[in-house]
Amino acid sequence: MRLLERMRKDWFMVGIVLAIAGAKLEPSIGVNGGPLKPEITVSYIAVATIFFNSGLSLKTELLNAIL
Repeated sequence: MRLLERMRKDWFMVGIVLAIAGAKLEPSIGVNGGPLKPEITVSYIAVATIFFNSGLSLKTELLNAIL
Protein backbone atom coordinates (compact mmCIF):
# COMPACT_ATOMS: atom_id res chain seq x y z
CA MET A 1 0.00 0.00 0.00
CA ARG A 2 1.37 3.38 -0.93
CA LEU A 3 1.98 6.03 1.71
CA LEU A 4 -0.74 8.41 0.50
CA GLU A 5 -3.33 5.64 0.42
CA ARG A 6 -2.32 4.57 3.92
CA MET A 7 -2.60 8.15 5.20
CA ARG A 8 -6.08 8.50 3.69
CA LYS A 9 -7.14 5.27 5.33
CA ASP A 10 -5.71 6.22 8.73
CA TRP A 11 -6.52 9.95 8.58
CA PHE A 12 -7.63 10.09 12.21
CA MET A 13 -4.36 8.63 13.50
CA VAL A 14 -2.39 11.04 11.30
CA GLY A 15 -4.38 13.92 12.77
CA ILE A 16 -3.70 12.77 16.31
CA VAL A 17 0.03 12.50 15.63
CA LEU A 18 0.06 16.00 14.08
CA ALA A 19 -1.86 17.45 17.04
CA ILE A 20 0.55 15.88 19.53
CA ALA A 21 3.57 17.06 17.54
CA GLY A 22 2.14 20.57 17.35
CA ALA A 23 1.52 20.61 21.10
CA LYS A 24 5.07 19.44 21.72
CA LEU A 25 6.53 22.14 19.46
CA GLU A 26 4.39 25.04 20.73
CA PRO A 27 2.81 24.26 24.13
CA SER A 28 2.10 27.93 24.90
CA ILE A 29 -0.94 27.86 22.59
CA GLY A 30 -2.90 25.58 24.92
CA VAL A 31 -1.89 27.11 28.25
CA ASN A 32 -4.50 28.81 30.46
CA GLY A 33 -4.95 32.35 29.19
CA GLY A 34 -3.41 31.42 25.82
CA PRO A 35 -4.98 31.94 22.40
CA LEU A 36 -7.15 28.79 22.59
CA LYS A 37 -8.61 29.83 25.96
CA PRO A 38 -8.90 26.22 27.25
CA GLU A 39 -10.67 27.40 30.40
CA ILE A 40 -13.61 28.36 28.14
CA THR A 41 -13.31 26.00 25.17
CA VAL A 42 -12.95 22.80 27.20
CA SER A 43 -15.63 23.53 29.75
CA TYR A 44 -18.32 24.96 27.46
CA ILE A 45 -17.67 24.64 23.74
CA ALA A 46 -16.27 21.10 23.75
CA VAL A 47 -19.08 19.75 25.95
CA ALA A 48 -21.74 21.48 23.85
CA THR A 49 -20.19 20.10 20.65
CA ILE A 50 -20.18 16.55 22.03
CA PHE A 51 -23.86 16.75 22.99
CA PHE A 52 -24.76 18.36 19.66
CA ASN A 53 -23.02 15.58 17.71
CA SER A 54 -24.76 12.96 19.85
CA GLY A 55 -28.09 14.56 19.04
CA LEU A 56 -27.33 14.56 15.33
CA SER A 57 -26.76 10.81 15.42
CA LEU A 58 -30.27 10.09 16.77
CA LYS A 59 -32.72 8.61 14.31
CA THR A 60 -35.76 10.77 13.60
CA GLU A 61 -38.07 7.83 14.38
CA LEU A 62 -36.65 7.73 17.88
CA LEU A 63 -37.24 11.45 18.33
CA ASN A 64 -40.87 11.12 17.16
CA ALA A 65 -41.44 8.32 19.69
CA ILE A 66 -40.11 10.50 22.51
CA LEU A 67 -42.22 13.52 21.55
